[in-house]
Amino acid sequence: MVRDDARQRLLDAATGYFGSRKMAEEWINSPHMGLEGMTPQEMLNSGPSVEQIMDLVHQLEQGDAP
Repeated sequence: MVRDDARQRLLDAATGYFGSRKMAEEWINSPHMGLEGMTPQEMLNSGPSVEQIMDLVHQLEQGDAP
């Protein structure tokens, strides 16, 4: 349940940052150097702390996507 909430917040923040749900979904499923080559979705699936995921949301909200 917490992970679902975290994913939704991440997706909402990414949609706001990128301007479309489609681009947000692409970003969530693309590997990123700032995430050690992982995708944001892999982060959610692999069990990092919710705080790490929320840090990523905060970065998006501030306009600083990894």
